[in-house]
Amino acid sequence: MKITGGIILSAIMLTAVAAAAENTHEVRKGDTLWDISRQYYGDNWKWPIIWKGNVFINDPDLIYPKEKLYIPGFPEGGESIRMGEGGLFKIEADKNGMTANSAVSGMEAADSVNSFTADKLNGFDSVLDDEPEFTVISTEKMREMVSTGDYITLDAGMEKGLSTGDTVVLYEKRSRIEKGRSVYTCVGYAKIEKAGDETSRAKIYRAFSSVSNGFKAAKSEEITVKRPRGFRSIDSDIAGEVVYLAENHRFSAEGYSVIINIGHPLPVKEGDKFLVFRRHEENGVIKTETIGEGQLLRVNGSYSTMYLVNSSMEIMKGDIVRLSKVAVY
Repeated sequence: MKITGGIILSAIMLTAVAAAAENTHEVRKGDTLWDISRQYYGDNWKWPIIWKGNVFINDPDLIYPKEKLYIPGFPEGGESIRMGEGGLFKIEADKNGMTANSAVSGMEAADSVNSFTADKLNGFDSVLDDEPEFTVISTEKMREMVSTGDYITLDAGMEKGLSTGDTVVLYEKRSRIEKGRSVYTCVGYAKIEKAGDETSRAKIYRAFSSVSNGFKAAKSEEITVKRPRGFRSIDSDIAGEVVYLAENHRFSAEGYSVIINIGHPLPVKEGDKFLVFRRHEENGVIKTETIGEGQLLRVNGSYSTMYLVNSSMEIMKGDIVRLSKVAVY
């Protein structure tokens, strides 16, 4: 399936008089949206225009060197409209230089019904570009399976960067998506209690399922998600499909997660919402039916983990997903 990014990519400005032309800015060390706004618009307070023009920015206080930012043109009239493959996207500035945007008025507030509510992810699947670096080589009392409170030994120590007190994420490999990329399930967290030169002893302090020899591990803090304040609807051509269901099940549904083949460099981020569609033939006519809605939990490379917020029928591999709402933080 062809994936396009019509919201940000291939955009043109449809304005009569522009006081500031559109640009692309490569982030340098020390840059902030506040300073970049002054550089291009001559006004620090117009920084939200740049933020809203680059939906991959999760937190406006966190931008990183070498990221390329789209700088929307800003005409003297205080209004900028650009047209891309995904439709019309409008940014308006009020007298104070703050912005309101969009294809619809207002913002849909996030709540326990239309959004995930947990701050920490438990037992989720994700596609990793590289296999986690460390391996579980033994378990407490050589048991086949261990869990919370048990000890494990990893095949790495101080020589590979592990230190006493480090947290590691424990993974079980599930399925290969494509060459070099596989689905891994986060099965728990362990704390390094003794790091040797070549091996480390760790205690599992939270397990979501049993842990066995051969499971993988990576040095990391506990994986968390930032809950959005709300959502803004957009008309987008960013689309893909469901490529993996939890534990390789044939079906999935509300409350579970799936993997979709959408990620970077497309302008998507954690919290964004996608409608789920299914195509079927009825009386010789191909129809597309909306069957659910999902929300991105993790964006890893060119794939994302999506939580199913609601579904009217069982979700299957091959179902279509399309970006419908941008998360606002």
